[in-house]
Amino acid sequence: MKIIPVFFPNQGCHYRCVFCNEWMATMKKAPISVEEEIFKAYALYHGNSESEIGLYGGTFTAIDGWREILKKVNNTAEALGIKGIRISTRPDELNDAAFLAENGVIFVEIGAQSMVQEILDASERNHTVEDVKNAVKIVKANGMKVSVHLMTGLPKDTKEKSIFSAFEVSKLEPDGVRIHPTLILKNTKLEHEYKSGNYRPQSLDEALDVVSDMLSIFKNDKISVERIGMYQDSETIKNVIAGPYHQSFGELALSMLYRKFLISNNAQEVHGPAKLRSQIAGRNGDLRIYFYDSEEIFILKDNKKILFDSWLSQHVSSLKEMIS
Repeated sequence: MKIIPVFFPNQGCHYRCVFCNEWMATMKKAPISVEEEIFKAYALYHGNSESEIGLYGGTFTAIDGWREILKKVNNTAEALGIKGIRISTRPDELNDAAFLAENGVIFVEIGAQSMVQEILDASERNHTVEDVKNAVKIVKANGMKVSVHLMTGLPKDTKEKSIFSAFEVSKLEPDGVRIHPTLILKNTKLEHEYKSGNYRPQSLDEALDVVSDMLSIFKNDKISVERIGMYQDSETIKNVIAGPYHQSFGELALSMLYRKFLISNNAQEVHGPAKLRSQIAGRNGDLRIYFYDSEEIFILKDNKKILFDSWLSQHVSSLKEMIS
């Protein structure tokens, strides 16, 4: 499935979060003609019948005239034979979910960022944790799928608070999640706080540690992780002042999770699918682990098989104890 993105940077946003500069993040301007923008994006991203149009970069359901825009998008999607539309919006701006469902929207991405009110307030999100919970329920009640977007390293955040947020989102049973660490973009309030010494971004190692633990929670609960890390191409990365950026952040986070599995069991060999070799053993080459092809992921210890999924459940239990 390919997502054909159309961006509405900062459109419909009544507030400016301390970390946000959508134009800098996307290097896009709101389309003059949404139909033309879809046709261009469809060609650029080699769209097909399995594609979805993604309306990103702002608070779609708070844009002036969003219903008329959605009708145009839906008509264009039908003309191209695209199976559906996904939108991103704030949890407190989920207006008229029934209209969304009736006009081609099959997936709603909720920008929660955190499930800790102190962090939401410090990030000037201007919505509540309850808004997130209610938004997920509303989307589900209207027959659409829903994903929740979380960030780590926001002002007032700690590892424990990010882990807590992951557990709280998991309880909502979304169809997917997206996670990325906070990057400091040009022309944001967070840039000012960073340069004045009032905000310290996560290091890459810190971000990988907490995100890998968040991954363990969602993997254990069989919740799809749609994206790890913030996409930045060669142009948009120029607008990143500081923060735990790595072009392969998602792969590194998965490798960190497997690393914890290997180290905690003093593994000398690991078995797993060949397609996961680079994540399980390749990036953990310093551990000098022998890799053997297998359908299951496991290690042998004292002639006993330790399955990754069994370890995962135990690891998640230890995270619950850590935050309790």
